[in-house]
Amino acid sequence: MLNPMTTCSGWTGMYASPDHCRCPAAMVRRGVHAGPLPLDSGASLTPVDFAYETYGTLNSERSNAILICHALTGDQYVASQHPITGKPGWWERIIGSGKPLDPERHFIICINVLGSCLGSSGPSAVDPATGDKWGMRFPVITVADMVRAQAMLLDHLGVERLNAVIGGSMGGMQALSWPVLFPERVESAIVIASTARHSAQNIAFHEVGRQAIMADPRWQGGAYYDGEAPSAGLAVARMAAHITYLSEAGLTEK
Repeated sequence: MLNPMTTCSGWTGMYASPDHCRCPAAMVRRGVHAGPLPLDSGASLTPVDFAYETYGTLNSERSNAILICHALTGDQYVASQHPITGKPGWWERIIGSGKPLDPERHFIICINVLGSCLGSSGPSAVDPATGDKWGMRFPVITVADMVRAQAMLLDHLGVERLNAVIGGSMGGMQALSWPVLFPERVESAIVIASTARHSAQNIAFHEVGRQAIMADPRWQGGAYYDGEAPSAGLAVARMAAHITYLSEAGLTEK
């Protein structure tokens, strides 16, 4: 477990138990690894920032760790109130005393994925080589890159093997990738509403979403971090994406 401002093996880390955490065992943490992290694109990333939450304690056998992987628009605030939006954690019904994932029995970890804008290394982070935010210069990453980054952090936390890795949607893609990349480190994978690959139609819808965002005048070539976000383009992109999340019967029902 990380201690406040610990430094070891190329790592620095700190944690806090803020008032917004409803679960008394929750720890909101940040860690930085010196890297490098090799990426599927052939590039490497250094340093690598991690934002994550943990609940409970790793037992002496190191056999009770559970990794929860969030969806594309999710975050690490899996069972604590989001400090910016004020919304409750997105899986509070599952995590807590007497619930399926119980901090009294499990060491639960949720890591903000690589490439996110919510604390881990991503386009909104600062490129140490330039002192400016990465923006569109941030390397292209894959789901496998996200999983390798997670493994890097778990190594530091002393988690050699996961009792389970759980995820839905893009998180499910990560959960599927874990036993492929690290079969010796996963006892079970729980995959919810996910897939091993995208269809051609799904890829096409994603491109529609990207073009909608880039067509927003506030996009500014991806260098919008010091101004207003391209929220109008993002709204259109989310509309298109939501159509893909439901069947025709589901849309009719709604």
